[in-house]
Formats: sequence, structure tokens, C-alpha cells
Amino acid sequence: MLILSFLEYSAIVIGVIAVASGKAFGLLKAYHLGIFLIGAGISLGGLESVFSRQVRFPPFFDRRDSYAGAPALIWGLMVLVVGMAVIAMAYLQAEGLWGTVLANLKRRPAAAMIVLGLLAAGAGALLVFNPHGWRGVWWTLLVRLPRMTVGLILLAGGLAAAGLGVWEWFEPQAFDHFFRSAWTRFDSRAWNRFWRKLFSLRG
Repeated sequence: MLILSFLEYSAIVIGVIAVASGKAFGLLKAYHLGIFLIGAGISLGGLESVFSRQVRFPPFFDRRDSYAGAPALIWGLMVLVVGMAVIAMAYLQAEGLWGTVLANLKRRPAAAMIVLGLLAAGAGALLVFNPHGWRGVWWTLLVRLPRMTVGLILLAGGLAAAGLGVWEWFEPQAFDHFFRSAWTRFDSRAWNRFWRKLFSLRG
């Protein structure tokens, strides 16, 4: 594990240096290689957490042993997804396809909605989990309850966003039609309420 951790942080540190050097001296290959190394280091950290069922990345994670098991698996998968996204960005930039991909995502955001929705759901699940296992009225009211509330909102919102992304992926026309009509109804109703309030104040 120590060797793997060394490789993870070495890749990230070397990648940051390569990105900074590439930016400073206009070396595109060094810049792209640096982004790739950063993504590779992050991905290795995610894989380590997935297979060990322990939060191994990053090193300053609070009370990592208390997140062992399923929470560590969720965290590792989230880190792995982020790392793979950074690697994909490095490849697309090196091939000159980054701008095209961004334009396609703006037009058809299904993939981004699914990935970001699942990441938000994973973060929400981790917030719902009680890592320290602490109990007590004050802990529950001041820490546990607000944390669970935020976690449940993230979990529900993330799953909803991922579900909408799947819908947009398979039925883009129906997705566009539904949201255009929904926005039109919302906009007209809000406008009508505004004018009603304005005239009632004048009267």
C-alpha cells in the first residue's frame, strides 16, 4: 500500500509541476502530460480505496478508519470517476477535441447530468452516514440532523439529475419538449403574479 500511495502522490506532484511548466514555457505536450498524470494519480487513489475498502486518498481525510466498508467504496468510486474525467480531458485536449466535446455537452448534457448527478448522490450518501458513531441529543440536533438533511437533499437531487440525464440520453426530443413547456408555464405564471401584485399595490 505504501508503494501505491507513493505512486499516487508522485504522479500528482509531477503532474502539477508539468502543468505549471507547460503553461509557463508554452509546452503543450508537457501541459497535457501533466493533466494526464494528475488524473492517473487520482484514479489510483480511487482504485486503492475501492479494493481496500479503506479511505486511502487523500491523506488528510478525517478519521478515515471510521469510513471503512461501504462508505469507502462509495468514496473510492467517486474519486475514480473524477480521475478518469481528468484523464479524458487530457486526451481530448491533446487531440484538439475539447472544444467540440464541450459544445456537444452544452447541446446534449445527458452524460454530464448522469456523472454529476451520481457524484452528488454519492456525496449525499456519505453525509447521511454517521462516521464517528457518536450519539447524544446535542450532537444529533447540532451536527447529525443538519448533515443528514443536506445529505438527503444531495442524494435525492443527484439521483433525480442522473435520472433526467438517462431520459435525455434516450429521449432527447421528449426531454426538450417537456422542459420548454414547463419553463414557459412557469415563466408566464410568475409574470402574471408579478403584475397582479404590482396592480394590487397601486390600488
